[in-house]
Amino acid sequence: MKVDTSLNASIGVVCGSSGSGKSVVIKKSLLKVPRLLVWDIDDEYTGPQGVPGVQRFSSMEKLARAVATAKKGRFAYVGPVTKFGAWCRLAFAWGNCLAVAEELAGVTSPGKAPPEWHTLVSRGRKRGIALIGVTQRPAESDKTIMGNASFIRVGRLSRAQDRRYMASEIDVPERYVNGLENLQYISKSMAKNEYFAGTIKVPEKGTPSLTKVRITENPLTIER
Repeated sequence: MKVDTSLNASIGVVCGSSGSGKSVVIKKSLLKVPRLLVWDIDDEYTGPQGVPGVQRFSSMEKLARAVATAKKGRFAYVGPVTKFGAWCRLAFAWGNCLAVAEELAGVTSPGKAPPEWHTLVSRGRKRGIALIGVTQRPAESDKTIMGNASFIRVGRLSRAQDRRYMASEIDVPERYVNGLENLQYISKSMAKNEYFAGTIKVPEKGTPSLTKVRITENPLTIER
């Protein structure tokens, strides 16, 4: 695949504790993505609570064969953490896609990034790869993606260490992150240095249909 150095980076970091609403916002944004590859360690992107049209694979070999012949496709891999490097290599080879990596704290650390992940983050832009990294424990996750992020979205975080870390990363007073409740978030465009306050509304009963989830974002002025 020929690289294109003129492409803009699209790298997102989404963090929040369980129940904060981080995954439902991501899933809703994927409804019309034609080329999608998900590291789905908790098996939540297919089935009744998943994204329509996403195919589930538990064999890396079968996933690789499917991706190799797909001009378009939406795939989720559910498997052991030992396959994360192979998943990164597959996303990099496929190119021109959106790659979503769930639960980064389970497969990366704040120290040196795994080489395949580092390649995907630092060189994926030239291959047309947009990337979203998702974590409940940002202080224990890879820092490479933080330094390359074009946007960061912060939901409610249970641990004080994570709240302090993310307040520093998006450059806001800690009270903004400390005050977040479930189904609320702060998003920052890193390039434009713009902030937004988000609210998520889901149906009160039953499994929420992504088409019925409502997300409202308003500009947020940070008071120092």
